[in-house]
Parts: sequence; C-alpha cells; structure tokens
Amino acid sequence: MREFELLRHVYDANARLPGSVVIPPGDDMGAVRFGNNTLLVTVDQLVEGVHFAPDTPIEKIGRKVVTRNLSDVAAMAALPVAAVAAGCLPRSMAEATANQLFDSMRATSLAFGCPLIGGDVSMHDGPMVLSVALFAEPGGVTPILRSGAKAGDLVCVTGELGGAMEDLAGCVHHLDFEPRIDLARKLAKMETLHSLIDLSDGLGRDLGHIAEMSGLHAVIEASKLPISTAAKHAAARDGQAAWRHALADGEDYELCFTVPAGTLLPTGVEGVRITTIGVMQPGPPGVTVQLPNGQKIAATELGWEHHT
Repeated sequence: MREFELLRHVYDANARLPGSVVIPPGDDMGAVRFGNNTLLVTVDQLVEGVHFAPDTPIEKIGRKVVTRNLSDVAAMAALPVAAVAAGCLPRSMAEATANQLFDSMRATSLAFGCPLIGGDVSMHDGPMVLSVALFAEPGGVTPILRSGAKAGDLVCVTGELGGAMEDLAGCVHHLDFEPRIDLARKLAKMETLHSLIDLSDGLGRDLGHIAEMSGLHAVIEASKLPISTAAKHAAARDGQAAWRHALADGEDYELCFTVPAGTLLPTGVEGVRITTIGVMQPGPPGVTVQLPNGQKIAATELGWEHHT
C-alpha cells in the first residue's frame, strides 16, 4: 500500500461532505464552520523507528509531536488555539520518562499559545506511537490553500533546505526546528499569497501537491535553492548532489508558497531567509528541476512517502 494512493481514495469522497466543511481533506488543515466561526483542525503522529530514533531524548520527542502539527498551522497562516494528545507507550517505559514526555508536550503547547486540554493514553508491547490533534482559528487571515497557485506565479521558500536528519554540533533540524507561524502570518499580511504548504515530505513532493491541486507545473532552478549546511555535509558524505538533498530529504518544516509574477519579496522576514526558486507554468501537474547545465529532471517523486 502506498500512502498517497490511500489519500486519493479519501479525497474522492470530499464531494459527499456536508456544507459546514469549508476546507475538506487535501490541505494542511481541514476546517468546519459553525455559526459565524471557522475552526481549523489537523492531526499528526510520530512513530518510534519511523519519525524518530529509539535513542532520541524524550524531551525532543515531546516537542516534535507538537511542533509538527504547529507547522501545519503555519501552512494555513492560522493561529493555534488548543491541542489534544493520544499516546500508546511501551509497557516498559519508566514512569519518570512518561512524565518527562508529557511535560515536554505541555510546555511546547503552552509556548505557542495552544494549551494541551485533553487526550488519551494506553500501553502495549510495541514501539511508542504519539498523536496530537491541534485546533486553530483564522485570526483575521483567510486560510491559504494549496490549490490557489496561478500560471506565472513565483515559487518561494523560507529558510534553508535539506539535511534535516544530520547532527551538527548537537543540533538536529527535524527535532529542533521552529514552526513558521508568525512568519506565515506576516507574509500573508505583507503579500498576496496564492498558495502555501509546509515542507515535511520534501520540496519535490510537497510542491507537487500545490502543482496537482492547482492544475499547473512547477519549474524550479537548482542553482537558486537555499541549501543548508547540513545538506552539504550529507552530500559530501554520500556523494549525492546537494540540490537533491534539498529537494528530497524532507522534515524541513519550512514554508513553500507562490505569489503573483513581479512581486518584489523581501530577502528575509524576522531574520528568516526568503528565496524565489522558480515559477508555476501551464502544463501537466508536476515539478521539474532545471540544473545549471540545462538538464531537466522530474522532481515530483523526490521526497518521503509511507508505503509497504
């Protein structure tokens, strides 16, 4: 089974949802309207051995299971409100370790204004599985979808990409990243953002979601990619091109967005780099990366996908 085949089956049922659902499955968050209010919801999980190594410090696991969801909130330019959590913990876990896990989740949630208000816990003989559902509100900014890109739009990203699993002097990006909530909202208020997504599965695959849902083709230039130091370290170690790490490694938790042609973006916001890397064009949905030598490579499949 492949993850995105299952997701397409889910999306095929969107037309049967009630009118109160204003953002159906397919974006970073779903949304439902009640009265004059809109509630956005996302849920994500961490599985030991898949999303983190068994020897990962327990405080960093607790932080990541919350910040991973907060990155989805950033991808809608929304404001987090509250969270609930569920955990299936190894039966062998010490009580003190379980307390540390909860304390880390609670502290992280509070730091971003979304207190942990409930949840569920169970135990089994398998690996740790954690899940957080997070609620958000538009907060005066209309949620920005993946489907709004237009032909001619510039494709832009925040921060630097690639090498999220590399340990550089004790900093491992996929555990230590900062969700771009404030940055997303500032960008949305400064500029016209036609589409927006966070980069969890890799730039190639995630930009592919914008391309597919907008019915366009993204062309990006490898020479313009903001490649992280960690990605360069990974490239030196395994011999792959650094641009490929920037496209495919995943777990960047940066933002990718499109703006109208001719938009003069700042080079940075709140100390975070903003880079224009390509353009949206008419054509079959997908992503192409153009190398400095003129070679063009299909990049839609460059990224992470769960499958058996």
